[in-house]
Amino acid sequence: MALEGLRVVEVSLGISAVGAGMAGSLPGALMRDLGADVVRVQLHDAPTLDAGVEFARVWDRGKEIVGVDAGTSADTVRVLARDADIVLLAGPEAAIEYDGIGAQHLARLNPRLVGARIRPSFNSLGPMPDLELLVAVRAGVATQIRGHAPGQPVFPDLAICQAGAALSATVGVLAGLYERESTGVGRWAETSLYDGFRAILPMILGRVEHHSPSTRLLWQEQGPAEALCYRCADGTYVQLWFGAKGAYEDFLEQMEDPPSESGYNADMISGALVERGRRWAARFATRDRDWWLEALAGRDFRCEPVLRAGEALLDGHVRHIGMAVDHDDPERGPITVAGPAVSVAPASSEPGPVDGAGSSAAPPLLRGVRVIDLAAYLAGPITPLVLAELGADVVKVEPLTGDVHRNMEPMFAAGQRGKRAVALDMKAPDAPKVLERLFRWSDVVHHNSRVGLAERLGYDEASVRAVNPQVVYSFASGFGETGPRALLPTNDQLMQALSGIEHSQGGTGQAPTYLVWGAVDVTGGWIAACGVLAALYARRRTGKGQRVSSSLLGAGLTLKSGAFVSDGAVVSGPVLDAGQRGYGACYRLYQGADGGWLALAVPDAVTWDRLRHAVRVPGLPSSPPPLRIRPGERQPEEEILEVAFRGKDAVVWVRELWAADVPVEPVPDLDRSGFAAALLDDPVNRQLGRFTGYTWGQRGRVEQPGFPPRFGPDPTSYRTGIPGLGEHTAEVLEGLGFDAAARAALAASGTIPAG
Repeated sequence: MALEGLRVVEVSLGISAVGAGMAGSLPGALMRDLGADVVRVQLHDAPTLDAGVEFARVWDRGKEIVGVDAGTSADTVRVLARDADIVLLAGPEAAIEYDGIGAQHLARLNPRLVGARIRPSFNSLGPMPDLELLVAVRAGVATQIRGHAPGQPVFPDLAICQAGAALSATVGVLAGLYERESTGVGRWAETSLYDGFRAILPMILGRVEHHSPSTRLLWQEQGPAEALCYRCADGTYVQLWFGAKGAYEDFLEQMEDPPSESGYNADMISGALVERGRRWAARFATRDRDWWLEALAGRDFRCEPVLRAGEALLDGHVRHIGMAVDHDDPERGPITVAGPAVSVAPASSEPGPVDGAGSSAAPPLLRGVRVIDLAAYLAGPITPLVLAELGADVVKVEPLTGDVHRNMEPMFAAGQRGKRAVALDMKAPDAPKVLERLFRWSDVVHHNSRVGLAERLGYDEASVRAVNPQVVYSFASGFGETGPRALLPTNDQLMQALSGIEHSQGGTGQAPTYLVWGAVDVTGGWIAACGVLAALYARRRTGKGQRVSSSLLGAGLTLKSGAFVSDGAVVSGPVLDAGQRGYGACYRLYQGADGGWLALAVPDAVTWDRLRHAVRVPGLPSSPPPLRIRPGERQPEEEILEVAFRGKDAVVWVRELWAADVPVEPVPDLDRSGFAAALLDDPVNRQLGRFTGYTWGQRGRVEQPGFPPRFGPDPTSYRTGIPGLGEHTAEVLEGLGFDAAARAALAASGTIPAG
């Protein structure tokens, strides 16, 4: 396996599984699945916020668990770090830096150590505790969800801050590991939960000087008004998608709805889908879900069931592709959990020259790594974007008519920064000549095409490896490359339905809520990037080409990977209430007398006691109530605190609770533009380089979040800006040896653009 023989020490001190557990556990889990030996150091005592929550059964399976007390944790970490390759540190500064196990301390013990630090979050408003709810609220996420009560904030169920921190930390250590094979010296990366939200939400985080209809839709407004999710006669729901060519028209014909004169994208942007959606909702309500799934199967459009988190693990296809695996839990016995989201395997080719092994003169990180980006939409291009951010030379290859997302500019901008662009008609007779030289030039070839399309167009693995046996070939599929659903198209929205994201965000007994964020797409891109980096490391060690396999299905299940199946029943974690306010009295949103809102997060019994003394209302028990882990009635403590908080303005409560050392955040009232401005105009974020700006054609000045992590000791700065269609075609082809006459011949045959 790619990381076989590596020793990883995962340190998570004082971190709540609910509040930040994915950030502290997923990096080790990803590296465990890639073959590393992982030792996890954690405190014996868990926060009371985690009572009854069983995420660790999935995230920490297969790791060696070392329990410590606060007073002995530093000594244990130092001993383990001396012989480790990678260390991951999560926890407050008092438990890490102040106790002498920060980056600079451990690097002195082991100069080859590669590390990532998930630091406590902060911006110009001050520090934030490592609690997802409070970080997401500070970032403005609670106002970016279209909930059941229009105009009110919504509790963010999907832990995007944790996921982004985890994935950027993993990318950081794998990039550092690859570099270490050349320099012999370790490097450190830093990220945080606050950095994590911008890692996962680049599609909706942006600001532009001159708007277009599509930038207004996602950077000024909150996305399409029609979510394409409908209730069936049996009370269950289905999710539609019209992304394939002709799919929208096929569905309209199937439903006997009038044809569209403008097409799907135009109807979505204009809001014309809303009236159609009312008619479709009435139709779906006449039949049970199973009837609809059978009746609408095999069409150009897609119709998928909306499942609870963990239910997909019971699906035969999910098991077939290895995304549902059995695990013998020491307490629960046999359980079914989400399998590895990415795999890396050596190609069958003979070893070639090892890339830069032992050469201290090799450039740092990925400078010198050459990537061919044959991906489209959002999920695929994110992977090469992450590699470009690390210094790789990425060449984006797209049709002469352009990537399908060039007309959906926020999605295009989210995945295309920092690349060189080549326009190429792959169906032209001379296209194989260009592709062959591109493949020979590359270190990495990446795509997310439908299963079978790469074979038809000549960039399948066999074709690439025939001219470049040592290449890293990365295929990010939809449903996986084999199995009964492998040939089906899919997208972020369908995976939200299948993975349980929509159901969980909807709240108990309520309609599912679709998150217009592209979070599954972007997560899939980050996961594939982790695989590519592990593959580059393995290739540098062995000289053998590598194959990386990932899927959008795996990304969706990773975001809900705390769920599992035990004795045929799904165990999914905390449950959102019907009002979409929270998981229980200790972790939820409350409204003040002025109509403003605050987010409360009580991690332990000591904090609960402080809260009781601060609010001074009768009826609150001496111990904090556990979170709601099954759908049911609201907790009495929630109702008591709701009444109490309505007695004063939210801003007053925030001030008083901060003074009492109770973790709380005011919920800002932000539209989509204000959401972006909260990040882009924050002076600390500007100082730390948490965003990037450039000029983009008719859009003028564009500002977007920069991707974490940050690296030390030297800052990195690479190509920015979004390439125009075919902007670098001549430049790239000249570098591949096509002189002016050869390029003119390619243009004459229609293989590349003329002129």
